[in-house]
Amino acid sequence: MGFSIESGNGNGQQVGVKNNRLDVSAKTNGRATYVAREDGQCYFFTHSYNYGAGDTILWLTNTSTTKNLHIEKIHVAGDTATLFTIHCPLYVAPSGSSITGTNSNRTSGNSADAVCIGDEVNNSQANILIKDILIANSSKNFPVDGKIILGYHDCLAVDFTTVGALAAVSFVGYYEDN
Repeated sequence: MGFSIESGNGNGQQVGVKNNRLDVSAKTNGRATYVAREDGQCYFFTHSYNYGAGDTILWLTNTSTTKNLHIEKIHVAGDTATLFTIHCPLYVAPSGSSITGTNSNRTSGNSADAVCIGDEVNNSQANILIKDILIANSSKNFPVDGKIILGYHDCLAVDFTTVGALAAVSFVGYYEDN
């Protein structure tokens, strides 16, 4: 049984099929771009400060009971060479500097269903995802493309080992229904 697909240009033509494959020209963006534009549910969480040895630079937990928080990117920067760990600690009542997520769609009035803390002091490292070394005065980006998924009270954190004068960490994440 055959079927046909119109080209979508309104000219009555059909789409091209070549070697049993649909012949298309497409524009693609990451999922976060579409969620930001269509749902206004993509957020940046960022913090920088003068840190001590063994500090959790940034800690994030999803507080939505109906949506998962998909982490799109993690950005880590520092002024001192250090070992750092990206991990998913167990949820504990957080303590530190409260960070408000910034909606990337500036026309949206939505706010993040999350608690984000800079210089968080109550968590313990668990479920380590990445251990890496940051050289002095440098940064690293981890484009995880939504593969880190935080359900209700699931957490994500970045810890630095060495004392330094400035550390900065950013998480970019978007919400989608469970």
